[in-house]
Amino acid sequence: MFKIKKIIIIALLIIPWVSYANETINISWKDYSFNQAYNIINNSFNKKWWNDFDKKESAYIELKRKLNQRTNKSEKINKLINLFEYSLERTREERKEFYSKIQKIKIWESTNNQDIYAYYKWDPKNGYFWIFSNIHGWYEYWTYNTARYLLKELYNSEKTWWFIIPTINPDWLDYYLESDKKYAAYLEWRVNKNNVDLNRNFCTDNYELKSFEKNWYTVFTWINWCNDQNETKIISKLIKDYNFKKIISLHSKWNILFLPDNSFDDENVIKFWNEIAKKLPWYNFDTNYLNSEQKQNKIKLYEIDEWWIWEYTWTMETYIYEKYKIPVILIELKDHWKIEYSIKNIIELFD
Repeated sequence: MFKIKKIIIIALLIIPWVSYANETINISWKDYSFNQAYNIINNSFNKKWWNDFDKKESAYIELKRKLNQRTNKSEKINKLINLFEYSLERTREERKEFYSKIQKIKIWESTNNQDIYAYYKWDPKNGYFWIFSNIHGWYEYWTYNTARYLLKELYNSEKTWWFIIPTINPDWLDYYLESDKKYAAYLEWRVNKNNVDLNRNFCTDNYELKSFEKNWYTVFTWINWCNDQNETKIISKLIKDYNFKKIISLHSKWNILFLPDNSFDDENVIKFWNEIAKKLPWYNFDTNYLNSEQKQNKIKLYEIDEWWIWEYTWTMETYIYEKYKIPVILIELKDHWKIEYSIKNIIELFD
């Protein structure tokens, strides 16, 4: 990474004088406009900080600050300050233009070296509404199709601050697309290539079992190495790298709105739950209550139970709230095998 001090020295060496008349800067033997000089310096920044607008903005601010600290400013120094002010404005304009477009990024590779992609729109400074889909591969294939449908709707809208991963388990998604076996056993094909149920591989405080049986099929959770799968590692990394304010996780097929049991006393989570319920009123939900005991009894009907039912232990949703306190709601779609077109109503929650 460039050091600010080094950048200042380079700038002073390559920009020996500036003309007041036409706002040009002489670099070596040639006159450059502010715009041309900005492009030269910005290209140097981009070698290390490509599309990292935070670092570039910070660099220009620091360059200005260092030069402003000089007690005896020459004409050249004052013009350099003006150049960095101009560069800062240009960088902010480019930032705004860049984040006004939908971005597609490769975020990781799966266990079987398949690319995992995310799509997002708007500036990470403002935070994201994250929609996460298809952790169980082809068993919940239509969560992937539903997420893709949402992407199509978002492409055609002006909505911002969204971040979508259509599938975090592309290995078994490909199995579905290539296989004639469209309906396998309940659990057999909801794991990744390592035979690990990804939604039982998160390092929650109550991570206990190494494996469990479901419909005569053994699913491994790898207790000694939770968060060890490529697909689960990326979830933790994304939360650290991006500013997620709210999260929806798409599963199927219970036609219900779940929330992690460790978050049902959080009023922000309940508020978020109710916001979704108003947009999807056909889902099972009920958050009306008269007292604390009634509230707990009702919410427990819809919680992802971390503490008493082992089948729901170590889920991504429980992990996210436990570690980061981000409101997260799990939407169980109505069906395994249909696109849930009506779920587009949640888009109204975006800016």
